[in-house]
Amino acid sequence: MTDSDRRHFLALAIVFVLGVAVRLAYVERPLDHRLISPWRQADYIQIARNFHRADMNVLYPRIDWQADTPGYVEAEFPFLPWIGASFFRVTGYREQTLRWISAFASIATLLAFLVLARASLPPIGSVFAATLFAFNPLLVNLATSMQPEAFMLLFSVVAVFLVDRWDKTETLATLLGAGLVTGLAILAKASAAYLGLLFAWLVWRKLGLAALRSLRIYAAAALACIPPLLWYAWTHQFWLRYGNSLGLTNESHFLGLDLLWPPVFLLGNFKWELLGVFTPPGLIIAGLALFAPRLWIRLPLIWYAAACVFYVASARTSADDWAFYYHSSSVAPACMLMGAGAAAIAHGYVTAWLPRGVAWNSSALAGLAMAGTLATTTVASVVLVRHRDAQPDLLAMRACALRFADRVSPEELIVTRGGPSVDASGRPVAYNESMIFAWMDRRGFNYPADKLSVEVLDGFVDRGASYWVARSADLKDRAFRETAAGRYHRVDECADEYSLYRLRSSAALARVAPS
Repeated sequence: MTDSDRRHFLALAIVFVLGVAVRLAYVERPLDHRLISPWRQADYIQIARNFHRADMNVLYPRIDWQADTPGYVEAEFPFLPWIGASFFRVTGYREQTLRWISAFASIATLLAFLVLARASLPPIGSVFAATLFAFNPLLVNLATSMQPEAFMLLFSVVAVFLVDRWDKTETLATLLGAGLVTGLAILAKASAAYLGLLFAWLVWRKLGLAALRSLRIYAAAALACIPPLLWYAWTHQFWLRYGNSLGLTNESHFLGLDLLWPPVFLLGNFKWELLGVFTPPGLIIAGLALFAPRLWIRLPLIWYAAACVFYVASARTSADDWAFYYHSSSVAPACMLMGAGAAAIAHGYVTAWLPRGVAWNSSALAGLAMAGTLATTTVASVVLVRHRDAQPDLLAMRACALRFADRVSPEELIVTRGGPSVDASGRPVAYNESMIFAWMDRRGFNYPADKLSVEVLDGFVDRGASYWVARSADLKDRAFRETAAGRYHRVDECADEYSLYRLRSSAALARVAPS
């Protein structure tokens, strides 16, 4: 190993250690108010808890907000909650366990990315790409989130590394490995199916029409497609039978004609790509990668383009303000492009195009560009973490949920509101919100925020509900508030925002009605 190789390895090792540190910094948080995607993480806590307490059969993930059903839910393959539940059975129930598992998956992803960047970019480019990947705000936040992204990103990066190795070596093991790990990524989250576009391009570029006659390609494709197809077909029955889904079938994801003009969805996607993936100076450096040798940018450019195709296709979701974590899919190729751009500056590929007669210092330009991008990335990470931790609404919700839990026995069912039942264009969306169920550790039912009525509440009573956790927004209408006050018994209130009502059945109401 030469001195240059040793410096390169040492730089990557330092980046790895720092990346591990930021991924473990917040790992000991329980499921408290410090959340950006609270419904997602609350669902995963429920699924892990139900595996732990009842049946560890991984084929039957269960939630708590449809209590007159078994709770089986249409979802991605539950890698995280099932592994977490396995640890619960050994070490006891501890919510932070799920964060530790996500963090270790994120650390493994960082290591895999370092290996990929080192194999694909010159030293300065690989170190810069790895540094940006280590401190990316989306990845830092997701590293300790109880969400499927940690496993999806791990499998995605490993799959890209393997298919790139196949492109260079044509070995059967790497081809089949790429297919298998791609299938795992899609199992972890269906959005990873965008990787098929990258792999199809690489196969077509290498084999052309001969790919259609290759049994090896068909075998790899089968490994990538058949397990996810079987899984999602299996869990789809839970939506058909019980109406339970984590947003697969009951959410409007895909682009439609109504979104094409004005194309606001492009602005929503660009916002997260600019602020969460590249940062403004990073986007400029990535653009300078076009001056780099084709060998440096071919893989990340097609990889990033495939992710963008997914963002456009899923514009009803990916362009929303809450959908930041969908954009984690493009962080790895974006970091490689920024690394290629920095290397292009440092190696003089950019300055060769600049005006003559001026003494351009390539190393100084590269250093300035890299420092500016890294500083902006670090600031973005700090801002996102501070935003995650500043959630006064969730702080009040959790405090009230824990208080109300003392009033409701574990066998009694609760009712509480979710989100709206339709989006701004009138299309149905997944309205279930599970935070109160997770914090109270109770089962029950959700109603859409825009569908509350006495009839709706009485319908839940008929389904076994005993308590209603009402929000102040539920009681804004004076007539409904007075009807609820006369029909149900308020047993507690909290923080001027939440009230706990004891629900009464129709028979009980008839007994107390004046004659």
